[in-house]
Amino acid sequence: MRAIIKIESKRIVKSVMLLVLFAAILLLSVNSSYQAVKGYELWNQSGYVASGGENLKHAKKSALNIDIEQAIVMLREKGEVVFADETNIEMLVNMIYSDKVIRELSNEEINLFLENRLRTIARRLDESIRFTYTKEEKERFLGRAGKLTSLTIGYAEGWKVLNRDMGSFVPLVMFMVSLLIMPLFADDTQNRMKELSHSTKNGKKQLAIARFLSAFMTSSVFYLLAIFCFFFIKMIPFGFSGSGELIQSNADTFFSVFPITYLEQFLINCLRGYVALIFVVALTVLISATTERIMVGSVVICFFWLLLLVMEQMMQFEVNHWFANFMPLRLSGSADFYTANEIYHFGGSSFDGIVWCPLIALVISVVMTALTILWLMKERLTSKASKRQSHI
Repeated sequence: MRAIIKIESKRIVKSVMLLVLFAAILLLSVNSSYQAVKGYELWNQSGYVASGGENLKHAKKSALNIDIEQAIVMLREKGEVVFADETNIEMLVNMIYSDKVIRELSNEEINLFLENRLRTIARRLDESIRFTYTKEEKERFLGRAGKLTSLTIGYAEGWKVLNRDMGSFVPLVMFMVSLLIMPLFADDTQNRMKELSHSTKNGKKQLAIARFLSAFMTSSVFYLLAIFCFFFIKMIPFGFSGSGELIQSNADTFFSVFPITYLEQFLINCLRGYVALIFVVALTVLISATTERIMVGSVVICFFWLLLLVMEQMMQFEVNHWFANFMPLRLSGSADFYTANEIYHFGGSSFDGIVWCPLIALVISVVMTALTILWLMKERLTSKASKRQSHI
């Protein structure tokens, strides 16, 4: 069995496709990092003010690990908002007091900043047009949100852009994985493993198991290496500080009810991506085993991803909520799981989307794997029946 796994894995490891995909990973990571830094360039009505690197350097030097209330008071006294550390505070204030600028805030409004955030979350739950939350569900969400009794503001720009841009990077890795493992169950005229397996007892069964294990093992290694590469290339220009800050210090996740740190968010994103990986591997193996032709399987896979992209562009809540949320594109990439407060009801209980969607994706993956096994068993029985007929 080990020898078969080794041979099947080499079909991927030694392929030109692997080198091409790793080169693409490096280029995407470098470009993503460059564009992220470039996005911090400062401009005003007169023109260019500072480069992204200069902006980040100022933010690193000036940002203090202090409570949001103190940070607002300091910025109110300064009266000028220019660099990243300052604009971040300004954006958070605008999330609560959209009709006022910082210098207009009273001490009372500043002291009630987090309380007003909690009131805003409560109002959003009450006014939601997508869900009718029960009293218990509202209490659960507000109970989590209420755990945020203090919010520290410091420098965490690297972790912000890392978690943000993983939403576009990880789906690309998933697509690459599907192309990488597609040849495993297809006919291969070079190594003749299919003919060899038919000539030995239980050979076909062992070959199927070996290909399953090879698909999951090689795709897992590829995924981990891709994430490792993306993480370091992305973070080096920004620095690694700020991992312990809460995600509510970012305007994109300010209203999230989950009091987690940027590091925890990154790990959750990696876990969601790995669940999506399992889904992609199970789907690719199913398609590859049933078609047994690389070109046909590749066309089906590309059509599947194209369909998901079309659904993402439609931005229809019903489509996303009941279908796309369980698929690898949104499952590995969407940030809505932290802020949309989506719920699913099952068995008289309600579940958060961030838990329910990966769970259902795993169930679907198991079903697809079972269908693949049944298909291969059917082929095996058909092959045995054909041999008996030929002997007769």
